[in-house]
Amino acid sequence: MFTIPLYVILLLYFVCLAVIASFYLVFVYHLITTASFTAISAFVVILIFAITAVVVYFTFQLLAEVDWSLLMVEFNYSNWFNF
Repeated sequence: MFTIPLYVILLLYFVCLAVIASFYLVFVYHLITTASFTAISAFVVILIFAITAVVVYFTFQLLAEVDWSLLMVEFNYSNWFNF
């Protein structure tokens, strides 16, 4: 029997968060190194960071009550090849 636990989705979510965080850091680094840090770009950086923080906060609030030990998919492949 082959099973996939539900926490695999949580690990994929954390990987996506890490990718988004790395893009954000590259974005801020690019703004600082090219000296294009104006009032509008500062507003956009703060806005993007705030929206990301709100989404992560509400996601954690929704996922707090999930039982991550449940099985998402359970394959019983022993009966597939019985002729």
